Amino acid sequence: MARGKTKGAGSFVKVKWGTLQRVLKDDAIIVVSRRFAEQLSLETEDFVANTENIVAKAPVDVKEPELETTVEVNEENW
Repeated sequence: MARGKTKGAGSFVKVKWGTLQRVLKDDAIIVVSRRFAEQLSLETEDFVANTENIVAKAPVDVKEPELETTVEVNEENW
């Protein structure tokens, strides 16, 4: 079983603010990079990441709208 980061894969992803607001409570603690927090002069609490403290305490239910997947193709509109 392969573990770790795939070669060429990034360590960060983009998430829209609205998405975070929908799935997080107002008092949620968010793990961010130390450098990010320092640049914004945020009040922080020391944290060491490991597999024990990164696991979600409770499952997060993300609701995504169902999209129509039917595609009609004919000789005139492909």
